[in-house]
Amino acid sequence: MNTALRSGLDPDSFSSVTKPTDDLFRYVNGPWIDTYRLPDDRSRFGSFDKLAEDAENQVRDILESDDCPAAKSQALYRSFLDTDAIEAAGLDPIRADLAAIDAVGSKAELTRTLGALNPEGGPDLIGIAVYPNPGDPDRNVAHIGQSGLALPDEAYYRDDRYAPVREQYTAMVARLLTLAGYAANDEDAAAQASRFLAVETAIAKHHWDNVATRDEDKTYNPTDFDDLAAALAHFDIRSWAEAWQSAYDALPAAAHQQVDMLGVLKHTIVHEPSFLTGVDAYWDAAELDDLKLWARVHTLIGWAGYLSHDFEQARFDFYGKVLSGTTKMRDRWKRAVSLVNGVCGEDVGREYVRLHFPESSKERMEELVANLIKAYHVSIEHSDWLGEATRAKALEKLAKFSPKIGYTSHWRDYSALEVHADAGLAANMRAANAYESAYQLAKCGQPVDKDEWLMNPQTVNAYYEPTMNVIVFPAAILQPPFFDPNAEDAANYGGIGAVIGHEIGHGFDDQGSKYDGDGRLNDWWTADDRRHFEERTHALIEQYNAFVPAQLAAKYADDPSKAPHVNGALTIGENIGDLGGVNIALKAYAFALDPSSAEDGSPEAIRAALAKAPEMDGFTGLQRFFLSYASIWRTKNRDELAEQYLQIDPHSPAECRTNGIARNVDLFAEAFGVKPGDGMWLDPEDRVRIW
Repeated sequence: MNTALRSGLDPDSFSSVTKPTDDLFRYVNGPWIDTYRLPDDRSRFGSFDKLAEDAENQVRDILESDDCPAAKSQALYRSFLDTDAIEAAGLDPIRADLAAIDAVGSKAELTRTLGALNPEGGPDLIGIAVYPNPGDPDRNVAHIGQSGLALPDEAYYRDDRYAPVREQYTAMVARLLTLAGYAANDEDAAAQASRFLAVETAIAKHHWDNVATRDEDKTYNPTDFDDLAAALAHFDIRSWAEAWQSAYDALPAAAHQQVDMLGVLKHTIVHEPSFLTGVDAYWDAAELDDLKLWARVHTLIGWAGYLSHDFEQARFDFYGKVLSGTTKMRDRWKRAVSLVNGVCGEDVGREYVRLHFPESSKERMEELVANLIKAYHVSIEHSDWLGEATRAKALEKLAKFSPKIGYTSHWRDYSALEVHADAGLAANMRAANAYESAYQLAKCGQPVDKDEWLMNPQTVNAYYEPTMNVIVFPAAILQPPFFDPNAEDAANYGGIGAVIGHEIGHGFDDQGSKYDGDGRLNDWWTADDRRHFEERTHALIEQYNAFVPAQLAAKYADDPSKAPHVNGALTIGENIGDLGGVNIALKAYAFALDPSSAEDGSPEAIRAALAKAPEMDGFTGLQRFFLSYASIWRTKNRDELAEQYLQIDPHSPAECRTNGIARNVDLFAEAFGVKPGDGMWLDPEDRVRIW
């Protein structure tokens, strides 16, 4: 290791009043959290957001340059910034859609109307997505999922905690109906909004909760078209599909990308079967006017962000202010960049990579990934709870992991995307929706392109895809504090190393572990090993169920019984990833310090290797590893967003991802001398050890 490299830490920013033995997260991040003021247009900010902001500015520079090579991205960007044209258009871009819904005289007609509106972005009662078949991972298939709601989750319709949110939601709906000319007065608007909420509440009763929907076994239900049609007999999925096809075939996009919707639905994976039968029964029992109201409001909500200011403001006042706590819309150019990233991100992303991602970073990352995979190999080999048969399968899966770093080698072809700067924003969004729908649906039944990325290179994130057995790290996350080519190894292994370990760990979490090395949903575990695994994961679930984020504990200090807790069952996959990521990154750091420790692999060899790290900035190498890990989770949320995340986000809050993990790691206690009575102390027999 080159000791001339910097530590990558800023010790002056650490707390002088909080000890790492009591609260690692606040020791590293507390002073920043206490002094940082969230801008009015942000509901959160932290390490991830800082890098995303940097990438946002870099993409803007590309889009505003005179010689921008991403012509379609630039055209879409400019149409979003053309507020004069948007204001002049008012509601006109969706009048025909609303008129089609208004003219419906029967449920059968409404089914066909919804099908006809869908290719260009109409309302969804059910969701259709195309990606690999868990039972045949080399082939793409359509996945059918629950939909029909505009609040974040089904719990928002039933939990008393969200009654104030529902009140504000109906206020937004009433405002949109008034702006669109559907309400004679405020009383009429409120009555319609109340009826609409009742419709969605009825639909929500058939939704699975967010713990059930992440169960890979329960949601794997291969279904042929006859069974799908039987489940949706009253909604008449065939009629919907035929109307979709006729509408799509009439669009210019059909000349470039052909889709057979009935073919798409011939063989599907239904994720929540009881939702389909439940919503179909509701469709049969509901009043036509109520279903039309649902379609009308969903059209308004779906398009409000692309219409004139009054519509956009009404939408923001709920989704931005009420749900997320922001008081000001983000600058329009920032929203324009986000739109471009979502519609044609690889178009501008190709230029982003050329300008901002050096090949040297990719090479260094490849070394880190190789060490992390080696560390997982050693960990699996030395596991004291895995039997030989399962151990062999786990090592086989690990050997088939495919890391992808920086950017795709198979850039998407956007030639079928018809967007123009002077076409108008709504027209461009119709074209974008039709393009994306066809691009995805055309993959159905086709071989899986394993070089296709699910994130743009300018995205600050990473992911594991179980059906492909790939781990992916976009270019934008490969920056400090996650990755710094000029920092020594403790910083990088505690930062991006833990992220790499986390993503590999998803291959062995409670759901990813159900897939084998070829990406097939396949139970490769012995019953005893699965039982041992679930004993450990249950203990981790119980630990996290006890956590309440500090800011929400403070908010509900007068009545702690109302303070929301982390949902350990919802977050268990990410928590397993975090725990494995830290433990494996520690081993990989040891291998970087002393390659011979990998050959031994014992805890003693790992400790001996870690002891060889030089002291820097007053900290040992092992301490710097954990300080770096804590720094990547530096985050500040508004209370509204913090509560929303607890309900819908499978990731635990940042402080729990830091403290909740570190207290389970023996080497953390050793590094800082944590002892009974300290806030970070967890009895050794209660520490969860999985990978």
